[in-house]
Amino acid sequence: MNSVGQESVGNARHNTESSQHLPDSALLTPGALTIDCLQTPDAFDRLQLVWQALERSDTQCMPANTWQWASLWWEHYATRRDTLVLLTARHGKRVVAIAPFYIDSGRMCRVVPVKVLRFIGSGRDTSPDYLNIVALPHARKAAEAAFLEHLLTIRGWQKLYLSDMREESSLVDCVRAFVKRQSGALTPERKNTLMRASLPDSWDQYRANLSRKRRKQINHRQNRLDAAGRSELSLCASPTELAEASDALAHLHRLRWQSKGEPGAFITESYESFHRAVIRKFFASDALWLATLKLDGQIIGVQYILVWRGELQFFQSGYSPDHESLSPGHVLFTYVIKRGIEQGMTDIDMLKGYYEYKSAYARDSVTTCDVGFIRTGIRSMLGHCLRMAKSTQQAFSKTPRDAQ
Repeated sequence: MNSVGQESVGNARHNTESSQHLPDSALLTPGALTIDCLQTPDAFDRLQLVWQALERSDTQCMPANTWQWASLWWEHYATRRDTLVLLTARHGKRVVAIAPFYIDSGRMCRVVPVKVLRFIGSGRDTSPDYLNIVALPHARKAAEAAFLEHLLTIRGWQKLYLSDMREESSLVDCVRAFVKRQSGALTPERKNTLMRASLPDSWDQYRANLSRKRRKQINHRQNRLDAAGRSELSLCASPTELAEASDALAHLHRLRWQSKGEPGAFITESYESFHRAVIRKFFASDALWLATLKLDGQIIGVQYILVWRGELQFFQSGYSPDHESLSPGHVLFTYVIKRGIEQGMTDIDMLKGYYEYKSAYARDSVTTCDVGFIRTGIRSMLGHCLRMAKSTQQAFSKTPRDAQ
């Protein structure tokens, strides 16, 4: 990602240069790290250069772990009721890891108010995949443990809920061990399966690996499209094209899901404005594609793809329900995969959400999971509320019917 914004304050320049140029030392221990918590509105600006330097060194970093994603999410979603909890881990003067959390306001059983500590980017109507801390490789495990222990010293939350973590990551092992040591109640783990596939070196090889039926489908879809009118497939190459495709993405996504009787995404102002900002910023950093399919000059399909370290991550899409018979989604998938292979991409990731069509493009899978626990005090409060509700219900049931 390209750097955007101003130099962070204090030792930011020293930390950035150290993160980039000092050789990795032996594995650190949690006790060797100093944890600081930043909660003021300027925290993102102060950490920008350090954070982005860690991204470049962190082999596990994904788009939703970046400074750009987190700062944009906070800008578009944070309210006055939210509490920022940006943790940094220092080894001496060197920042070796950052953990982006916040405290959210929610309800248990739709009744009891509860403060939930979670990753920035999760909650509300967003749930990006592969949430994690950002760390230098040799400091990761120590930082994970130190961050979690430090959370116990932060006041104002009753529930820890860390979602969409890659199950095979060291963070998940650390969080599971951490919550089991607490005296509160564990939340049920939730898991998601994400479909993935490796790409060959050439399009010819990709086609050769397909079944005869799949190759025929590709040809038939293109023939139907050609018969319907003048079609054009392209990747946005300018801010003007990007703006037009962004408008079509939100509009077509809503239309398609409404035609199925479901809300889909792009239904809140926060969601749409956040993703429009992500699209602009990531596009400027060559980290995003918007692929469009036009028929007679009209956009009938858009795919929103994150381009990350040789991988195409299919994040969101919108297709015209009036042109469903032309299979705009499948046509765009084929086009994007071909362009990806031509540009040296090595993998595709279909991200969260199981839909049958995904199995046509990806057969391998990874799992993400949500892990958390509820502190002891909130259990007592919940029990009190449930007892009060039961008592009220019993009293109400004994009231004469005419009085009711």
